[in-house]
Amino acid sequence: MSPAPVQLLRARRQPPPAAVSLALTVVLIALMAWLRLVAYPSQTQPFPLSPGVPLLLCLWTRDKRSLYGMSIAFTLISLARIFFVTKGDTTQSYEWMLIASQFTNIWLVAGVIHGILAIRDRLERKNDELAQLSVELESSNEELSSSNEQLATREGEIMRQNEELQSQAEELEQQSEELRQQAEELGQQSAELNEANHELMRRERGLQTLLDSGRWLRGDLSEALVMNGICQAGVQVLGEEVHAAAVLQEDNGKLSLNGSSGFGLHGAVTPDFPFSQSFTALLLESGKTACIEDVDIRPDIRLARPGAGRPFRSVLGSPIWHEGKPVATLEIYSASARQWSDHDFRIAEWLAGQAALAIQAIRFQQEIEQKRRAAEEASIQKTRFLAAISHDVRTPANAISLLAELIGRCAKDPERAHQVPALANSLWQNSRAMIDLVSDVLDLTRFDSGRLDLDISEFSLQEAIRSEVRQVQPLAEGRNLTLHEVLPEQEIRLCSDRTKLARVLSNFLSNAVKFTEAGEIRVELHPDGKGGCTIEVIDSGIGIPTEHVGSIFDEFFQLRNPERNREKGAGLGLAICRRLLDALGFQVSVKSLVGIGTTFSIQIPAACVMDGAPASPSAVNGKEYPLQGTSILLVEDHQVARETTAQLLEAEGARVATAETGREGVRMLAEDNYEILLLDLNLPDFEGTEILRSLQVSKPPALRCILVVTGDVRPERIEEVKALGAHDLLAKPVSIERIRKALAAC
Repeated sequence: MSPAPVQLLRARRQPPPAAVSLALTVVLIALMAWLRLVAYPSQTQPFPLSPGVPLLLCLWTRDKRSLYGMSIAFTLISLARIFFVTKGDTTQSYEWMLIASQFTNIWLVAGVIHGILAIRDRLERKNDELAQLSVELESSNEELSSSNEQLATREGEIMRQNEELQSQAEELEQQSEELRQQAEELGQQSAELNEANHELMRRERGLQTLLDSGRWLRGDLSEALVMNGICQAGVQVLGEEVHAAAVLQEDNGKLSLNGSSGFGLHGAVTPDFPFSQSFTALLLESGKTACIEDVDIRPDIRLARPGAGRPFRSVLGSPIWHEGKPVATLEIYSASARQWSDHDFRIAEWLAGQAALAIQAIRFQQEIEQKRRAAEEASIQKTRFLAAISHDVRTPANAISLLAELIGRCAKDPERAHQVPALANSLWQNSRAMIDLVSDVLDLTRFDSGRLDLDISEFSLQEAIRSEVRQVQPLAEGRNLTLHEVLPEQEIRLCSDRTKLARVLSNFLSNAVKFTEAGEIRVELHPDGKGGCTIEVIDSGIGIPTEHVGSIFDEFFQLRNPERNREKGAGLGLAICRRLLDALGFQVSVKSLVGIGTTFSIQIPAACVMDGAPASPSAVNGKEYPLQGTSILLVEDHQVARETTAQLLEAEGARVATAETGREGVRMLAEDNYEILLLDLNLPDFEGTEILRSLQVSKPPALRCILVVTGDVRPERIEEVKALGAHDLLAKPVSIERIRKALAAC
């Protein structure tokens, strides 16, 4: 076991011995009994110590028996004090109210401590599991080191054999002068020995390449890089008649290369034929090593081919297994027809086994690293969340307890009975505040878990605004405020989630009403001149200090609420609004002056706006072709989206070429003059942003417009692609009308 796992297993603080815990429990129970029954026996005397405070000692001892033992003891002491020590000092109803209050105090604290101890136990168990995984990883490292030593020993044996063979060759050359009649035979033997030496040297290079690529547990090695090394070793080991090797797999019905060697400077051509026609599909279906000596006799089978040079005619392949099923294949190619020997089959299967071990080791290490980071982040988030929520839950709970006690006293006193309605209203408000807090916390939990689904539809933005204004109108009228909207006459239609946008507008309007004492609140909608629009919620309220504007969207941040007024919220509403707007791809900003008012602005991008005049069409033979003669390159890896978009653009009169990968797109941009580039970001070989960076260095003169089409419409992503030279970002799903509108703005 390495020092790191040992330290992780031993770093946990051990609880005190059971005897110490028992002794402290007895002392605290005795102390509480003396204080309750002797020092402060009267109900009229204020008691200086809450029964729940001594229970906090159990957070240190971590002894649940002590926790519930003290809780029971404190309960009995409280009963003894009420029924035996102070009997007759208070009325019966008041005694029952005291019993309920003290029992709630004791057992609520005991329940919270029990929950904290349970959470702590789960976290420690999780740490133990991580330490155990580290121990297993260290064991795998030791096994790999042993394998490396064995390979080094074999390499030494091969070198010694080479030296012996060379020595024999020198002896044969000396004997050639003495045995002239055997000169021809000895010459032939010498040639055979040289060929064997060449074969051994070639295999040595292949083994060294495999050894270098087999250091799988290095964090800086990717799966593709290791597969490249295994392919290179296969080419070196199997001889000069083998020209290339590749690791291939299925990716959404397409044939994908995960590593290659020997394909030349231009690399391998991206396969453009169905996966079912590939030799890879045949291997994965059978799960066995197989070969084709001459592909001319199997025209139904397609092979990977190099970007330049002769296509391959013969192939030997073996499946690569992972978790009990073949996930990829190792294929070895020859440019000429050839017969594959049993030795070649064994080498191919051995290399496929090495590739399987590499995949397993790399993916296992990546999984461990992801789990470690996730565990650390989860621990930090839980700590922050518990620290923030603790006070906000206790505050209304404490107010509810005190109000209930005060209502009971007022109900018994006729002179104070008139206070009961106001106190009951305060009790309801605090209860409602606690319910709202729990609802907001559940919303944040759903956001953090990634379970936020968008219900995209097309709707009228003016109608959505009017609906929310009508909902808040009664609240504004109750505070003598004027609430109205200022909307353009031309209808603006959005393609977005109406429900989530309505929730944001409702929150902004409700906040405006809460923090406005007099004046007006209005909602304005303005086109921004770039195809998008802006919604503004403007109030004449108290305003926000400049130093706090950047913090109002943080969780549990409350401005001008030091007294923790629950009527003004728990500080989660604006945080939820920001997350909703981020999910919709909208931007939010705030402008405010203290004593003047506040303006919340929602910027909606042109990609979500469905209105706008279409681009001026061209007409050919009486038919309109808005994109007549425009040359467009579409780089999109999804087959259906690529083919459908190309057909729609061609129906508009454009000349469309398509590319499935980033590498193919770069090549086509260099070979032809395209005016428009429609670029997806998530490509199978590399990010679309890499293409944008290359175009910043060398941009074709004919290329006048670059449009990024993606489902990632976060504000930071939009800023990134525009900084890299893109004219606009269109959110998926995208329509031809939106593309025409974006092209008109280029």
